[in-house]
Amino acid sequence: MAHKKHKLKYISFLMIPDNKNEPKTLKVKKSVLMFFLSGLLLIMVLIIFGAVSYWKVAEIALDYTRLEEENFKLRKSMEKINELERDLTSMKKMDQKIRASLDGYVKVVNSKDIDTTKITDLNFKKMTVDQEKTIFNSVPSLMPVEGFITRGFDASSLFADPHLGMDIAAATGTPVKATADGVVVFSGWTDDGGYVLILKHDYGFMSVYKHNECNLVSPLEKVIRGQIIALLGNTGKITSGAHLHFEIWQDNKPIDPILYLEEIENHS
Repeated sequence: MAHKKHKLKYISFLMIPDNKNEPKTLKVKKSVLMFFLSGLLLIMVLIIFGAVSYWKVAEIALDYTRLEEENFKLRKSMEKINELERDLTSMKKMDQKIRASLDGYVKVVNSKDIDTTKITDLNFKKMTVDQEKTIFNSVPSLMPVEGFITRGFDASSLFADPHLGMDIAAATGTPVKATADGVVVFSGWTDDGGYVLILKHDYGFMSVYKHNECNLVSPLEKVIRGQIIALLGNTGKITSGAHLHFEIWQDNKPIDPILYLEEIENHS
């Protein structure tokens, strides 16, 4: 019994030209066409896979870029902290110089000069009131300027510059007052803070006044609570409008001014 021959299967494509030429027929083996289509499908799969892989690589690159930016901000914060430590060291040295310069101006009374015969006539109540008044005048608790608080104390941010005081907005030229009795330890210009004043008070307190239009007191000058020491301004690089940046420090550490200022709710 004779075997039947398998006929090759073709797929015909009829090509009809636009002109008057005769139509042409193109025959392609089915196996060749299937191989071509399989190759085309494989190429499309490879293209899709390559696009997905590229997207994942791009996401990794973006994450790496963000990580680099965060590291850069963290390094900047560390530099700010180191700069603050250097400033504190300079302030300590300045404090020592001021103490040394004030030596000899304090009068010491010998015990033999006191009239003990009138000791019973002393008004101890008045002495207590005077002592409390002295402490009250030495603690920076007076609102330094009439205005509105636009930003508060924030020293906990890791990726942003810490804000070691409060901002009080007011019109340019508004009087700035000393918040307590003290001595001017710095009165001058800084690039970031513009015209800056630093007062030293008793009990380890210091107060800082930045972005002034002008300073009205000089270094080593004594000031009293409520005295006008500057005019509010908008000087320095780090400022976005007329305001006073006010800080309180105690024992070389920044403190939230809201803990000490009187009637703070009237200015918020």
